[in-house]
Amino acid sequence: MTWLISTNTSSGTKLIRRLCLYMLFLTPLLHCSPTVYTPPTTSSNQDFPRTIEYDQSVEDIWAKLTDYISQSSYGLDSLDAENYYAELRFVSKQFHKYLDGGVLDEGGFNGYEGDLLELILPTDDFKSTLTGRIHIQLSRENISSSTLSFIVNYETVYAKRKRKILSEYTFDSQSPLRISTEDSTMSYTIAPSYFLENQLYQSFSDFQ
Repeated sequence: MTWLISTNTSSGTKLIRRLCLYMLFLTPLLHCSPTVYTPPTTSSNQDFPRTIEYDQSVEDIWAKLTDYISQSSYGLDSLDAENYYAELRFVSKQFHKYLDGGVLDEGGFNGYEGDLLELILPTDDFKSTLTGRIHIQLSRENISSSTLSFIVNYETVYAKRKRKILSEYTFDSQSPLRISTEDSTMSYTIAPSYFLENQLYQSFSDFQ
């Protein structure tokens, strides 16, 4: 009986040693899995149309624009009737409605896998905020025609405390943000989803 116990113990020890050796060789492979990043598909839309031409006077379109602003949910930061300029603002927690960061897979047991925005801007965290500013410029072409152009500036802030900002990014709908990494061959992208740009374009086109 004593011999059987000794044999079983010896077999168990060998099995544990083998498992340890497997893990010793396997662990570096798991941690060295290549990082794969899929950038947002919206980054190719940076030439999205942001200009509308009208066969109406600048005064007529300005009246329609100010009426639109008065009925919208945007905050008004600036309104210059003399220069036909307006700046609107909104704050939102709906990061994924307005932004796209693509998908990141760092591989391995400890590597992050998922939406890039969730990694660099925990979008469900109350300390993360997204502010958008809509700049609108109306120009006179001649007595009976005018042109409206707009651009949206985005600002994201993630803070541990009010005065301790962990990350802050600013970019606009014409130029998606490129974030460099320790790997010189790889960078991340945060781009507008172009949901807002499309919505604005459709609304301003209705002034026709």
